[in-house]
Amino acid sequence: MKRHQKFTRSSSSAIALSVVALVVITACSGGGDSDTTEPDGTTTVVEQAEGDHLYEATIRRTSDGVPHIVADDMKGLFFGQGYASGQDHACSLADQMLKITSTRAAALGAGDGDANVNSDFAWKSIGINELARADYLIASPEITDQFESFAAGWNAHLEAVGTDGLTGWCAGADWVRPVTGEDVYTYARSIALNASGSRLAQYIATATPPTAGAQPASYSAPELAPTPMASNGWAVGSDLVEGGQGGVLVANPHFPWEGELRFWEVHLTVPGEIDIYGANLTGVPGIGIGFTENFAWTHTVSAGSRFTAYTLNLDPSDPTTYLVDGEKVAMKPREFSVDVLGEDGSTSPVTRTLWFSEYGPILDFPGIGWSNSMVTTYRDANINNDEFIEQYSAMGRAQNLDEFIAAHETFQGVPLFNTIAVSNDGRAWYADVSATPNLSAEAEAEYKAQIAAGGIAAIGRQSGAIVLDGSKSINRWEEQEGARDPGLVPWSELPMTERTDFVFNANDSFWVADGAGTLSGNYSILHGEQNTARSLRTRENLRILSDGSAAGDDGLFSGEELRDASVNNTSYAAYQFITPLVQRCTAVTTIVIPAVNASDGTAVIEAGQVDLKEACAVLSDWSGTFDLDAPGAPLFREWLGRVSALGMFPSIWETPFDPAQPQETPSGMAPAPATGDDPVLVALGQAVKVLELGGRTPDATLRETQYAPRAATRIPVPGGLGSDGVTNVVSWGGLGSSTETVPSRGDRVAPGTTLTVDGYPINYGTSFIMTVDYTQGAPRAWALLTYSNTGDRTSPLFDAQLERFSNRNWRDVLFTNEQIMADPEMVEIDIFGD
Repeated sequence: MKRHQKFTRSSSSAIALSVVALVVITACSGGGDSDTTEPDGTTTVVEQAEGDHLYEATIRRTSDGVPHIVADDMKGLFFGQGYASGQDHACSLADQMLKITSTRAAALGAGDGDANVNSDFAWKSIGINELARADYLIASPEITDQFESFAAGWNAHLEAVGTDGLTGWCAGADWVRPVTGEDVYTYARSIALNASGSRLAQYIATATPPTAGAQPASYSAPELAPTPMASNGWAVGSDLVEGGQGGVLVANPHFPWEGELRFWEVHLTVPGEIDIYGANLTGVPGIGIGFTENFAWTHTVSAGSRFTAYTLNLDPSDPTTYLVDGEKVAMKPREFSVDVLGEDGSTSPVTRTLWFSEYGPILDFPGIGWSNSMVTTYRDANINNDEFIEQYSAMGRAQNLDEFIAAHETFQGVPLFNTIAVSNDGRAWYADVSATPNLSAEAEAEYKAQIAAGGIAAIGRQSGAIVLDGSKSINRWEEQEGARDPGLVPWSELPMTERTDFVFNANDSFWVADGAGTLSGNYSILHGEQNTARSLRTRENLRILSDGSAAGDDGLFSGEELRDASVNNTSYAAYQFITPLVQRCTAVTTIVIPAVNASDGTAVIEAGQVDLKEACAVLSDWSGTFDLDAPGAPLFREWLGRVSALGMFPSIWETPFDPAQPQETPSGMAPAPATGDDPVLVALGQAVKVLELGGRTPDATLRETQYAPRAATRIPVPGGLGSDGVTNVVSWGGLGSSTETVPSRGDRVAPGTTLTVDGYPINYGTSFIMTVDYTQGAPRAWALLTYSNTGDRTSPLFDAQLERFSNRNWRDVLFTNEQIMADPEMVEIDIFGD
């Protein structure tokens, strides 16, 4: 049951406002025309405004193009944010509007393999466009004002410069159009589906009933679209900071460097009402990760499940009817139509009938498909999450950490994240309150038994999908008092803790959230596993926060020490393995390796003898870090890759995992076998050959090897893979759903490596990294946005922060008016709209 008031509004008020952009350089006076300054310093001539206006805001751009938006009221504030968003990332929102409105095929054509057609049908079937628009009509005035104002600002910028004047890849595109507040709200709601419906969209559009006699396929794990989001989050309280008061937050989300899932850094101020700095995903109002004068917070992607998949046993006489407890339940068909742009410039409709179970859309999972006996479907925990928008609005208005936590309890709208927060009074708070399906105790026991037995449930679990038996009614979600929506886990059963030492998360489950023990309890398995080994990255996060090595001689952290520790590139894998690895390779100078084969059986690396002397000498001198100038980092990465490819985890550990010691185990390297070749050295020999395939020697460094193809010049990128056990994660990952043409990776030189002949290309990882320090009273902060605050590849700002990241050149966050006005790069404009 909903536990907060909604207000009805007439549908006519959802119509977009007609807005004319009137922009004035503050330094100008008098009437006539003036120039509006774009983030990169270019100007556009527009008409100057006089008199009162519905929307008024000031945008002050400081170093690296960060917009600081100031207004006298919230309408003006979000108008300014929409305008600045249009300046930096208009193309992202315009492109995403095509997706969620199922008009990509009409604007861009069918796409390769009907990709745009299938996307359009999938999003029609998901239904968020329809649901969110209905919710918008009954949303509170506070919410509709926020989105109407943001849309008005975005449109004002579009009208001021025209489509030809947009920065970025959609300049001049005829499919760019003005947006309404309802449009932006609907897109914001779709973001909540990034760990559920969005991951399954590729399996919806092609789900069609079988022909007579079709047989079920042999089941294999569904290859879910990856959730291209990870992160580290640290909140260090008063017990562990210098001076013993206040606390420090480190936000380090690992997100794509291309596409719609990029962050945009911004500062929002209405004097006396709101003053908040941080970042949000492009194209939506507000702040998703940030800080105020009194508290700061960040998010990491939860290890829990945001949907449940169901296998449906079908009626033998009708494949559109399934059985639950032996009773027949008919699926419901819906006919959808999308327009498709043809080569002659005209559009024509394409129609498909898609099917729905009581849970949601029917899926065409690879390895299952839709036979006469079985099909799959899913239920989404976030499809009705209108509280998502309300909660983030309340978080931004909170005056202290207690109000911030209360916003979580009131709305329970966090879609898929852990929350890590710190207050200026030295408290650190962790919670996984993301939307989680609520299974009964009987259903959980049944599911655990199915995992233990192997089969569909176990295989699905390996790929991140909870697959339940839909033929049993006990697997329907259980409704409990206190939940955001029927069928979700209620607030009282969500894992959270408040401490004064530290809390953290690095995408493992809630079970280890601090350095004092475990957050054990009767929590749903759909929140994530308990009593399981933590990842190498989680354990490196924990080591940095626990062992004092990053805190200096006093054992207490300053803001600068935590800031620098977040990207110190130390490796937990090296911490555990490098000493025994060097000891073993020192004693053996050559090793015989088996062949490394491609998926078609062709040998990529031939079997034979490999000389280990140079490799061993390099590792002996290696610093154990993934810094740019540390010879041995690529070699060690490839060794870890071969250890994994040879199936040596978890047997490589000397001390196995012990649930009673999750912070200390597993540990050490298991001894070499008494007879035969040492598999640890076999992996090293293969690693040497992998580097050779990429044109690298064992002493290669990341400075010459790891880079971002998006940059105009080859900028070296520090950091490691998550599997390297580093906190500063950089890699190649998913790009979300953007249609922007972006650099490609190229072929990997061998299975089990990310190395190409050009090196290690990077387009994912550390993105908006921010440290906020309350130990000296007023907040101090430092930040980097690795891929910059603009989508304009021609702008001098585009590569500027990647250069900063490469050189660990932190930018001071400018939070006070005095700091902002003192920035020599500050440019200020006033904007107005009616």
